[in-house]
Amino acid sequence: MVSERHVRIDLGYDGRHYYGSQRQPNVRTVQEELERTIAGITQQEPRLAFAGRTDRGVHAIGQVASGSVSWTGDLERLRHAIDSRSPEDLRVYRVSDAEDGFHARFSASRREYRYRVLRSDLAPVLLRGLMWPVRKSIDLNRLNDASKRLVGERDFRSFTGAGQGAGSATTNTKRSLDVAEWRRLDNLIEPGGELYEFRVRANAFLPHMVRNLAGALIEIGTGERPAEWIDELLERRDRTIAPPPAPPEGLILWSVEYHDEVGTNEKPGHVAGQEQE
Repeated sequence: MVSERHVRIDLGYDGRHYYGSQRQPNVRTVQEELERTIAGITQQEPRLAFAGRTDRGVHAIGQVASGSVSWTGDLERLRHAIDSRSPEDLRVYRVSDAEDGFHARFSASRREYRYRVLRSDLAPVLLRGLMWPVRKSIDLNRLNDASKRLVGERDFRSFTGAGQGAGSATTNTKRSLDVAEWRRLDNLIEPGGELYEFRVRANAFLPHMVRNLAGALIEIGTGERPAEWIDELLERRDRTIAPPPAPPEGLILWSVEYHDEVGTNEKPGHVAGQEQE
C-alpha cells in the first residue's frame, strides 16, 4: 500500500464554467475536477482544502489547495500528470511537499484579490466574461480617494453577503486591509475602452466582500456618490444601504501568502470564519 503524502498544490482556473471552487452535488466545481483527476492518477481519491472559496464565475491564478495524496515519486511528475489530464480551464502550476500541519485556508496570513472593470461604450468581445463592462465614465482619482478609506482594521458588515439583508449581528465582520487601490491597465487587447483594476489585500475576507466593495466604489468612480459615502457605509454597518455586488466575472483570486514564505515577515492573525468570494 502506497503511503500518503501531504502536499500543497498551486493552481489557477477560468471560473466561467464552474459553480465555484468548493465541491457541491450535481454541479461542476474546481474541487471536483481536481480531486477526480488526482484519483485517476493515484487510484485513491484525495480530500482537498482550498485557500479561498471562490463563487460561481470567479477566476483564480493564485489559488492554493492542500491535502494528502498517494504518491512516492517526484512531485514534478505528479504536477505534470495532473496538469496534462485536467480540463483546459484548470491549470496546476506547482505541487510541493507541505508540513503535516499546513492547511491551505487556515495557515494563510493574507490573500489578494483583483477586480477588473472595462469602461467602454461597446460590449466586450474578447474580454467577455473576464471583467465587468461599465458604460459610464470612470474617474480614477475618485476611486482611489474612496479606496484609501478602507485600509486598516474596519468593520465590513455593510459589505458582506450576496444579497442586501442585514446579516447576523453575532458574526465577526472586522477585517484588516493593507492594500486597497485602483489603477488603469495599459494592456487592453481590444479597442474602444479603458481597463481598470482594483487591487485589495487583507488578512481574510467576508463572503462576497470584494464584489460588494467594487460595486460601491464604481458608484463613486462614476460620480453617482461622493467618496465620503464609504465612510458612511462603514459607520452604519448595514448591508441594506449598500449597493448589490459587482458581477463575479470581474473577480480574480490573485495570490495567497503564508507565514513561512519569503517577504511575509508580518504575521497578521487569521480571522476565523467563512472565506468566500
